[in-house]
Amino acid sequence: MKRICLHRVLALAVSPLLVAAISCAKKGNDLANKDQMETSRLKANLSLSNLLPGDTLLNVDYETGTSSSGIIGVTATHATAADAAYMVQPGARGAYAIAHKIVYGDSSYYSAGNWRSESDADYAANARFMPEQERRYEFSVLLKDWTLNPNDATEGNLFQLKQTGDNGVPLQIRTMRNAIVLRFDKANNQPNVTVLANAQQYVNKWIHFRVDVLWSQSGTGYMKTYMKLPGEPAYSLKDSKTNYKTYTANALNGQHGYIKWGLYIVPTNTTRIVYHDDIRIIGLN
Repeated sequence: MKRICLHRVLALAVSPLLVAAISCAKKGNDLANKDQMETSRLKANLSLSNLLPGDTLLNVDYETGTSSSGIIGVTATHATAADAAYMVQPGARGAYAIAHKIVYGDSSYYSAGNWRSESDADYAANARFMPEQERRYEFSVLLKDWTLNPNDATEGNLFQLKQTGDNGVPLQIRTMRNAIVLRFDKANNQPNVTVLANAQQYVNKWIHFRVDVLWSQSGTGYMKTYMKLPGEPAYSLKDSKTNYKTYTANALNGQHGYIKWGLYIVPTNTTRIVYHDDIRIIGLN
């Protein structure tokens, strides 16, 4: 009887120790897993430090025939309409391009607080930008069957270099009246720049853009925008800003920059479609 009681006492004493040991082991495993995840994340970010000037960080050419171009982290649209984003043939240079569509007044083409159907590469880590990075951005765009109204000042967006949160947008390439214009971060107090005064004559034709940027939170950055029209052999410089604050956010707590392309804002009671292709990011440093 005494032996049985002694065994019970020992069991009661050991049980809490076993529970504590198991709990500690579980916590240790959880911490180890978190450490492994963090290490993997850091290694992924550090891989950017091994880049050489001229390396391609993102190449969305749509030759997979899919709206993500087969790239993890590329989102086609957040609008819910079945045809808010879809594939078209041919593309600017290859077999495929992406089309974005908005039907004004239909809520399925409304997302993120406005009439919008845009792709983005926010979750493609190599496509993000931060201060001190030097990048080249390229894309091709086609205004599908548009009728531009010289009397309508509505600004429709085609491409954005954007910062997360409620921070300003360093660059937007937009349509307004019968023109394509550049719009800059309001914090820099810069007027719009017209890069194509008569866009109507280039409807249903591919227009090519290139933007070179040194991202800087001080006045040491630059932003240079180039354009190549159909039949032109090379890009021509349309706007150059030097000694310029290109990055106006604080770059803290996960804040970063990323690109968007598609269609954002259309004139009242209109339907518009735009094609995009060959969205590329190249590291310049």
